[in-house]
Amino acid sequence: MEILGYGDRIPPGIFALHSAFDNALNFRGPRGVMVSLVSRKTGNGPLNVVLKHLPRAARRIKITKLVLYIDENRLEVDPEKNYDSAVPRLPLEPALFKKNLRSLRDFLGRNAPEKSMCFLFSFSAENAFRTVFERTMLGKMKNGAALIEAGDYAKGARVLRGLGFGLTPSGDDFLCGCLTGLNFVEANLNPAVGSGFHSLDLSVIKDAVYHNAVTKNFISGSFTYCAYNGRVNEKTGKLLAALAGFSEKRLIAAARASLRSGHTSGADFCAGLVYGCEAGLRAA
Repeated sequence: MEILGYGDRIPPGIFALHSAFDNALNFRGPRGVMVSLVSRKTGNGPLNVVLKHLPRAARRIKITKLVLYIDENRLEVDPEKNYDSAVPRLPLEPALFKKNLRSLRDFLGRNAPEKSMCFLFSFSAENAFRTVFERTMLGKMKNGAALIEAGDYAKGARVLRGLGFGLTPSGDDFLCGCLTGLNFVEANLNPAVGSGFHSLDLSVIKDAVYHNAVTKNFISGSFTYCAYNGRVNEKTGKLLAALAGFSEKRLIAAARASLRSGHTSGADFCAGLVYGCEAGLRAA
Protein backbone atom coordinates (compact mmCIF):
# COMPACT_ATOMS: atom_id res chain seq x y z
CA MET A 1 0.00 0.00 0.00
CA GLU A 2 1.15 3.52 -0.77
CA ILE A 3 -0.19 6.84 0.49
CA LEU A 4 -0.75 9.27 -2.40
CA GLY A 5 -2.48 12.04 -0.45
CA TYR A 6 -3.20 12.82 3.20
CA GLY A 7 -5.89 15.20 4.44
CA ASP A 8 -4.89 18.13 6.62
CA ARG A 9 -7.80 17.69 9.05
CA ILE A 10 -7.22 14.03 9.91
CA PRO A 11 -7.09 13.66 13.72
CA PRO A 12 -5.17 11.04 15.70
CA GLY A 13 -7.08 8.13 17.16
CA ILE A 14 -8.44 4.66 16.58
CA PHE A 15 -11.19 4.29 13.97
CA ALA A 16 -13.48 1.35 13.19
CA LEU A 17 -14.96 0.55 9.78
CA HIS A 18 -18.40 2.07 9.33
CA SER A 19 -19.22 1.67 5.62
CA ALA A 20 -17.53 0.45 2.45
CA PHE A 21 -18.00 1.51 -1.19
CA ASP A 22 -16.14 0.93 -4.44
CA ASN A 23 -13.89 3.96 -3.99
CA ALA A 24 -14.07 4.71 -0.27
CA LEU A 25 -13.90 3.00 3.13
CA ASN A 26 -15.33 5.17 5.91
CA PHE A 27 -14.07 4.78 9.48
CA ARG A 28 -15.65 6.20 12.62
CA GLY A 29 -13.46 7.41 15.45
CA PRO A 30 -13.60 9.30 18.75
CA ARG A 31 -16.49 11.77 19.12
CA GLY A 32 -17.96 10.62 15.81
CA VAL A 33 -15.18 11.95 13.59
CA MET A 34 -14.84 10.25 10.20
CA VAL A 35 -11.68 9.37 8.28
CA SER A 36 -11.90 7.78 4.82
CA LEU A 37 -9.48 5.59 2.91
CA VAL A 38 -10.16 6.41 -0.74
CA SER A 39 -8.99 5.66 -4.25
CA ARG A 40 -7.46 8.13 -6.67
CA LYS A 41 -10.87 8.36 -8.34
CA THR A 42 -12.34 9.91 -5.17
CA GLY A 43 -9.24 12.04 -4.62
CA ASN A 44 -7.98 14.30 -1.88
CA GLY A 45 -10.09 15.76 0.88
CA PRO A 46 -9.60 17.16 4.38
CA LEU A 47 -10.42 13.79 5.99
CA ASN A 48 -9.24 11.51 3.16
CA VAL A 49 -6.24 9.22 2.90
CA VAL A 50 -5.71 8.56 -0.82
CA LEU A 51 -4.18 5.13 -1.42
CA LYS A 52 -2.77 3.58 -4.56
CA HIS A 53 -4.73 0.41 -3.76
CA LEU A 54 -7.69 0.26 -1.39
CA PRO A 55 -7.41 -2.44 1.31
CA ARG A 56 -10.89 -3.89 0.89
CA ALA A 57 -10.58 -6.16 3.95
CA ALA A 58 -9.54 -3.36 6.34
CA ARG A 59 -11.56 -3.20 9.55
CA ARG A 60 -9.61 -0.80 11.77
CA ILE A 61 -7.16 2.06 11.43
CA LYS A 62 -4.97 3.79 13.97
CA ILE A 63 -3.56 7.25 13.32
CA THR A 64 -0.63 8.88 15.07
CA LYS A 65 1.27 12.01 14.10
CA LEU A 66 3.54 10.32 11.55
CA VAL A 67 2.18 6.79 11.14
CA LEU A 68 -1.02 5.25 9.78
CA TYR A 69 -1.83 1.68 10.79
CA ILE A 70 -4.34 -0.18 8.62
CA ASP A 71 -5.09 -3.27 10.70
CA GLU A 72 -1.52 -4.58 11.19
CA ASN A 73 0.01 -2.72 8.24
CA ARG A 74 2.21 0.26 9.10
CA LEU A 75 2.49 3.19 6.67
CA GLU A 76 4.69 6.23 7.17
CA VAL A 77 2.92 9.56 6.63
CA ASP A 78 5.05 11.69 4.30
CA PRO A 79 4.43 15.41 5.03
CA GLU A 80 5.00 16.13 1.34
CA LYS A 81 1.81 14.18 0.56
CA ASN A 82 -0.32 16.44 2.79
CA TYR A 83 -3.31 17.97 1.01
CA ASP A 84 -4.13 21.64 1.69
CA SER A 85 -7.92 21.69 1.91
CA ALA A 86 -8.41 25.44 2.45
CA VAL A 87 -10.80 27.13 0.02
CA PRO A 88 -8.65 28.58 -2.77
CA ARG A 89 -7.61 32.23 -2.48
CA LEU A 90 -8.12 33.74 -5.92
CA PRO A 91 -8.65 37.15 -7.51
CA LEU A 92 -12.44 37.31 -7.85
CA GLU A 93 -14.01 39.79 -10.26
CA PRO A 94 -17.67 40.20 -9.22
CA ALA A 95 -19.21 40.54 -12.70
CA LEU A 96 -17.34 37.48 -14.01
CA PHE A 97 -18.19 35.52 -10.86
CA LYS A 98 -21.91 36.28 -11.28
CA LYS A 99 -21.74 35.24 -14.94
CA ASN A 100 -20.08 31.96 -14.00
CA LEU A 101 -22.70 31.30 -11.32
CA ARG A 102 -25.43 31.74 -13.95
CA SER A 103 -23.60 29.29 -16.22
CA LEU A 104 -23.33 26.79 -13.38
CA ARG A 105 -27.04 27.18 -12.59
CA ASP A 106 -27.91 26.49 -16.24
CA PHE A 107 -25.62 23.46 -16.42
CA LEU A 108 -27.01 21.97 -13.21
CA GLY A 109 -30.59 22.54 -14.33
CA ARG A 110 -29.91 20.59 -17.52
CA ASN A 111 -27.59 17.84 -16.28
CA ALA A 112 -28.17 17.06 -12.61
CA PRO A 113 -29.61 13.64 -11.72
CA GLU A 114 -33.30 13.26 -10.93
CA LYS A 115 -34.52 13.98 -7.39
CA SER A 116 -31.56 16.17 -6.53
CA MET A 117 -31.95 19.70 -5.19
CA CYS A 118 -30.94 21.03 -8.60
CA PHE A 119 -34.68 21.02 -9.33
CA LEU A 120 -34.28 24.58 -8.02
CA PHE A 121 -32.75 25.45 -11.40
CA SER A 122 -35.21 23.54 -13.60
CA PHE A 123 -38.98 23.65 -13.09
CA SER A 124 -39.48 20.47 -15.14
CA ALA A 125 -37.15 18.55 -12.80
CA GLU A 126 -39.86 18.73 -10.13
CA ASN A 127 -41.80 16.13 -12.13
CA ALA A 128 -39.36 13.44 -10.97
CA PHE A 129 -40.84 13.70 -7.46
CA ARG A 130 -43.92 11.53 -7.97
CA THR A 131 -45.11 9.82 -4.79
CA VAL A 132 -46.95 11.60 -1.98
CA PHE A 133 -43.87 11.25 0.21
CA GLU A 134 -41.59 12.66 -2.48
CA ARG A 135 -43.92 15.59 -3.20
CA THR A 136 -44.04 16.40 0.51
CA MET A 137 -40.25 16.28 0.67
CA LEU A 138 -40.05 18.48 -2.44
CA GLY A 139 -42.23 21.08 -0.75
CA LYS A 140 -39.97 21.11 2.31
CA MET A 141 -36.87 21.45 0.13
CA LYS A 142 -38.40 24.38 -1.74
CA ASN A 143 -39.37 26.01 1.53
CA GLY A 144 -35.91 25.57 3.05
CA ALA A 145 -34.15 26.94 -0.03
CA ALA A 146 -36.56 29.91 -0.17
CA LEU A 147 -35.80 30.72 3.47
CA ILE A 148 -32.05 30.63 2.76
CA GLU A 149 -32.56 32.90 -0.25
CA ALA A 150 -34.66 35.30 1.86
CA GLY A 151 -31.93 35.54 4.49
CA ASP A 152 -33.61 33.42 7.20
CA TYR A 153 -30.58 31.16 7.41
CA ALA A 154 -31.29 29.52 10.77
CA LYS A 155 -34.84 28.49 9.90
CA GLY A 156 -33.84 27.43 6.39
CA ALA A 157 -31.10 25.18 7.77
CA ARG A 158 -33.49 23.63 10.29
CA VAL A 159 -35.96 22.81 7.52
CA LEU A 160 -33.29 21.24 5.30
CA ARG A 161 -31.14 19.31 7.79
CA GLY A 162 -31.57 15.56 7.53
CA LEU A 163 -34.01 15.95 4.63
CA GLY A 164 -33.78 13.47 1.79
CA PHE A 165 -32.46 10.05 0.86
CA GLY A 166 -29.12 8.31 1.12
CA LEU A 167 -26.09 8.04 3.37
CA THR A 168 -25.89 11.83 3.42
CA PRO A 169 -29.37 13.33 2.87
CA SER A 170 -29.87 15.95 0.17
CA GLY A 171 -30.56 18.74 2.64
CA ASP A 172 -27.30 18.07 4.49
CA ASP A 173 -25.29 18.10 1.25
CA PHE A 174 -27.01 21.34 0.20
CA LEU A 175 -26.08 23.01 3.50
CA CYS A 176 -22.46 21.87 3.10
CA GLY A 177 -22.41 23.52 -0.31
CA CYS A 178 -23.98 26.66 1.12
CA LEU A 179 -21.29 26.95 3.82
CA THR A 180 -18.57 26.37 1.24
CA GLY A 181 -19.94 29.11 -1.00
CA LEU A 182 -20.09 31.55 1.91
CA ASN A 183 -16.48 30.78 2.85
CA PHE A 184 -15.30 31.16 -0.74
CA VAL A 185 -16.93 34.56 -1.14
CA GLU A 186 -15.73 35.72 2.27
CA ALA A 187 -12.14 34.73 1.45
CA ASN A 188 -12.02 36.35 -1.97
CA LEU A 189 -14.44 39.28 -2.32
CA ASN A 190 -12.09 41.56 -0.46
CA PRO A 191 -10.28 44.84 -1.21
CA ALA A 192 -7.03 42.96 -0.76
CA VAL A 193 -7.65 41.22 -4.07
CA GLY A 194 -8.98 44.31 -5.82
CA SER A 195 -12.65 43.41 -5.90
CA GLY A 196 -13.93 46.85 -4.92
CA PHE A 197 -16.08 45.33 -2.14
CA HIS A 198 -15.71 46.19 1.53
CA SER A 199 -14.01 43.58 3.70
CA LEU A 200 -16.47 40.77 4.32
CA ASP A 201 -17.25 39.01 7.57
CA LEU A 202 -19.90 36.37 6.99
CA SER A 203 -19.41 34.66 10.36
CA VAL A 204 -22.93 35.51 11.57
CA ILE A 205 -24.50 33.91 8.49
CA LYS A 206 -22.18 30.89 8.63
CA ASP A 207 -22.91 30.39 12.33
CA ALA A 208 -26.66 30.55 11.70
CA VAL A 209 -26.40 27.87 9.01
CA TYR A 210 -23.94 25.60 10.79
CA HIS A 211 -25.45 25.56 14.25
CA ASN A 212 -28.85 24.71 12.78
CA ALA A 213 -27.53 22.16 10.27
CA VAL A 214 -25.92 19.67 12.64
CA THR A 215 -27.62 16.26 12.89
CA LYS A 216 -26.77 12.89 14.46
CA ASN A 217 -25.56 11.62 11.06
CA PHE A 218 -21.82 11.50 11.73
CA ILE A 219 -20.86 11.41 8.04
CA SER A 220 -22.92 14.51 7.30
CA GLY A 221 -21.57 16.02 10.51
CA SER A 222 -17.96 15.52 9.43
CA PHE A 223 -18.62 17.07 6.01
CA THR A 224 -20.57 19.97 7.52
CA TYR A 225 -17.81 20.71 10.04
CA CYS A 226 -15.22 20.82 7.25
CA ALA A 227 -17.43 23.07 5.11
CA TYR A 228 -18.04 25.43 8.04
CA ASN A 229 -14.29 25.73 8.54
CA GLY A 230 -13.63 26.44 4.86
CA ARG A 231 -12.20 23.02 4.02
CA VAL A 232 -12.94 21.41 0.66
CA ASN A 233 -12.07 18.30 -1.31
CA GLU A 234 -10.09 18.28 -4.52
CA LYS A 235 -13.09 18.30 -6.87
CA THR A 236 -14.68 21.22 -5.06
CA GLY A 237 -11.41 23.16 -5.09
CA LYS A 238 -11.27 22.82 -8.87
CA LEU A 239 -14.90 23.92 -9.21
CA LEU A 240 -14.29 27.00 -7.05
CA ALA A 241 -11.20 27.89 -9.08
CA ALA A 242 -13.25 27.57 -12.27
CA LEU A 243 -15.95 29.87 -10.85
CA ALA A 244 -13.29 32.56 -10.55
CA GLY A 245 -11.87 31.99 -14.03
CA PHE A 246 -12.51 32.87 -17.65
CA SER A 247 -12.96 29.38 -19.11
CA GLU A 248 -16.53 28.12 -19.36
CA LYS A 249 -15.17 24.80 -20.67
CA ARG A 250 -13.15 24.38 -17.47
CA LEU A 251 -16.18 25.32 -15.37
CA ILE A 252 -18.40 22.74 -17.05
CA ALA A 253 -15.73 20.03 -16.73
CA ALA A 254 -15.34 20.76 -13.01
CA ALA A 255 -19.12 20.79 -12.49
CA ARG A 256 -19.50 17.51 -14.36
CA ALA A 257 -16.84 15.93 -12.14
CA SER A 258 -18.66 17.17 -9.03
CA LEU A 259 -21.93 15.60 -10.20
CA ARG A 260 -20.24 12.19 -10.19
CA SER A 261 -20.00 12.23 -6.37
CA GLY A 262 -22.64 9.82 -5.06
CA HIS A 263 -26.09 9.47 -6.60
CA THR A 264 -27.33 12.99 -5.88
CA SER A 265 -24.79 14.16 -3.28
CA GLY A 266 -22.60 16.06 -5.74
CA ALA A 267 -25.62 17.75 -7.32
CA ASP A 268 -27.13 18.65 -3.94
CA PHE A 269 -23.80 20.12 -2.84
CA CYS A 270 -23.51 22.16 -6.05
CA ALA A 271 -27.03 23.54 -5.61
CA GLY A 272 -26.11 24.68 -2.11
CA LEU A 273 -22.83 26.10 -3.38
CA VAL A 274 -24.70 28.36 -5.79
CA TYR A 275 -27.04 29.51 -3.01
CA GLY A 276 -24.12 30.13 -0.64
CA CYS A 277 -22.17 32.15 -3.21
CA GLU A 278 -25.25 34.21 -4.02
CA ALA A 279 -25.91 34.80 -0.30
CA GLY A 280 -22.34 36.03 0.07
CA LEU A 281 -22.76 38.40 -2.86
CA ARG A 282 -25.97 39.80 -1.37
CA ALA A 283 -24.20 40.39 1.94
CA ALA A 284 -21.43 42.24 0.11
